[in-house]
Amino acid sequence: MSTKTKNQKPLIIAAIVFVVLVVAGVVIWQVTVPKGTAGAKAYTLTVVDADGKETVHNLNTDEEMLGTALQDADLIEGEESEYGLFVTKVDGIEADSANQEWWCLTINGEMASTGVDSTPVEDGGKYEFTLTVGY
Repeated sequence: MSTKTKNQKPLIIAAIVFVVLVVAGVVIWQVTVPKGTAGAKAYTLTVVDADGKETVHNLNTDEEMLGTALQDADLIEGEESEYGLFVTKVDGIEADSANQEWWCLTINGEMASTGVDSTPVEDGGKYEFTLTVGY
């Protein structure tokens, strides 16, 4: 056996050990990382109906955007538009466009400047949909 072959054996063994350790590390990480079934982000959605009655939902999600999280929780429905989801129904209450009703989204007490599809879910965030009358 040549000297070159003898010098390569430890390198090959080291490479194999390295690959095995990396694979083992990935497997251990996949097994131990939380699966997020409850959701990593806790947030609150308050729904205010036409009579001013408030319903508070304490929710958890792993979703990045509020629209997807609320659709997954079956709390909103709407129509897709060029600007994203136009929310027409919240918590089973449908806005009546004939009466100029619409759902106003507020985030931590301030009117949202983004649509529900482009509003990130923040851990501890407070979101509110208020049934509003008049355009």
